[in-house]
Amino acid sequence: MTDNKKRKVRSLKAVKAKYLESHPKIREWIEFTIDDEPDAKEFRIHAPIFQSNEEKKAFAKAQESDDQFDLAKALLGAQWDDFIEAGGQISLLFLLLDDAADEVHEADSEGNPTTL
Repeated sequence: MTDNKKRKVRSLKAVKAKYLESHPKIREWIEFTIDDEPDAKEFRIHAPIFQSNEEKKAFAKAQESDDQFDLAKALLGAQWDDFIEAGGQISLLFLLLDDAADEVHEADSEGNPTTL
């Protein structure tokens, strides 16, 4: 077999690293606090493109219920109770997600939206 006919085995970890490197506006994690206090607890959720299988399953199940609380719980996972105790509001969490999505969109030369 010649070198040209050898199959290429790709590492998913390397694909992810290359993607992050070539798309600097896209972050793996969306990090946030409830308020602007210096000692505010920091929360983080995976950007949808980087959710684990478990996170995707939980989110898909929550979507079936069409309940925003279930969706927020699926996104936050084990952080849910801390989020609520800190005064977190799910409506603001979804605004954060919209804002994060807007950060990865740009416009072409004609003003049409594009996704990075």
